[in-house]
Amino acid sequence: MSGAAAAWLAGAVLAQVVGIGSLRASAGFRRPVFAVLTLLGIGASVALMARALVSGVSLAVGYGIWTGSGIALATLGGAAVFGDRLGRRELLGVALVVLGVVVVHAGG
Repeated sequence: MSGAAAAWLAGAVLAQVVGIGSLRASAGFRRPVFAVLTLLGIGASVALMARALVSGVSLAVGYGIWTGSGIALATLGGAAVFGDRLGRRELLGVALVVLGVVVVHAGG
């Protein structure tokens, strides 16, 4: 994966995490600033992922990294920002997702 493709993909992951975190903060779209930030973040994530694909990231690798990283970071962000409780099972699940992302990236 080229440096530009990796940068587009990293941006897509970060935008996705911002969008999903904002969705939580929007309280069911009742807080307009966070509702708009949700739509912008998720829209930017899709646009950046499209750029990553055009830059040479394969769909299988790119989608695996995009979704897996987004899941792991959103879960950990929910715990850090919103106080979501993560037990041993949840932490094991996040660890497995991270391991899956590493394996997909190594294979790609």
